Amino acid sequence: MTTVSPPVAEAVPADAAYRASTRQNLLTIALGWWLLGGIFVDGWAHNQFGESLETFFTPWHALFYSGFLAVAGWCLLLASRGWRRGRRSLAAFPEGYHLAALGVPLFGLGGLGDMGWHTAFGIEVGIEALLSPTHLLLFAGAALIVASPLNAAWRSPAARTAAGGVRWVAALSGTSLLAATAFMHMYLWGLMTVPQGLGWVQTRGELSAILLTALIMTAPVLLILRRFALPFGAVTVMYFVTNLGMSFMLAPGEWRVPLLAAFSGLLADALHALLRPSAARVWQVRAFAFLLPLCVWVPYLGGAVRLGLSNLSLELWLGVAVMTGLGGVALSALVFPAPLPPQALEE
Repeated sequence: MTTVSPPVAEAVPADAAYRASTRQNLLTIALGWWLLGGIFVDGWAHNQFGESLETFFTPWHALFYSGFLAVAGWCLLLASRGWRRGRRSLAAFPEGYHLAALGVPLFGLGGLGDMGWHTAFGIEVGIEALLSPTHLLLFAGAALIVASPLNAAWRSPAARTAAGGVRWVAALSGTSLLAATAFMHMYLWGLMTVPQGLGWVQTRGELSAILLTALIMTAPVLLILRRFALPFGAVTVMYFVTNLGMSFMLAPGEWRVPLLAAFSGLLADALHALLRPSAARVWQVRAFAFLLPLCVWVPYLGGAVRLGLSNLSLELWLGVAVMTGLGGVALSALVFPAPLPPQALEE
């Protein structure tokens, strides 16, 4: 009787790309949102209960650490498939997922350090809870993990205007990255503060927060725009989801900011459809980068004055809105730089 040997998986050539599918990338994003949702809930708990938090073992810690275990396990499962295909080290991860390969152990190290830090020094309160060294490790690890699908989409052979889900993978992963960055800058998130113009120091701080928030909200949109044409609705989702989380964490029950963010994102999506900015259409990029922040800050600041929530003068609030637009143009010059002349490329 002839014995049939089981099939042996052939090693994949080292230069053959191993890519995650669109569905696999979307699952990574969904599990990353589980992690980020837990982080926002933990932020809400710190803001609500403050000094009454006396232990590392809380329901909100359980929520985001379980999210971490879920997304980490999924990324390791993807790597195990690469390993079975004959790939080794970081190459076992799908294309673009080397960020997750770095982010998973970094987050795990931050988690262990956080438990030890809380045991030794107690629970941080206020801004200390945001900027403690172990929490910064957790943030860095989470950011690398949730950015992996965006990196994977960026490295894919998909065309700039490709049909299907690859552009939404980039947009939703960019949303995760924006939300994580917003969380780490909650103390300077301009959309949760209405400047009153009551004094030089206070007004300067509030308007500085607006300028920083404008750059944070503009950056991921321009970054994705460099690689893909944005699918209609992408900016709406990015701005609404991020500010929904920020409102829940900082001002539970506040519904106006998320709705205004969705409206501003819809304006930006319409503007993108009208201008069709791309690396080949630089002036359209500059115009879009200038108008994108204005879609947010003209309604926000003008609406606050109109409703009597702020007493800023027309010159001040409109001038600050224009400054956010100029910041967008400056940022676009970094993301879409002018081409270098041949002489600059010579050794």
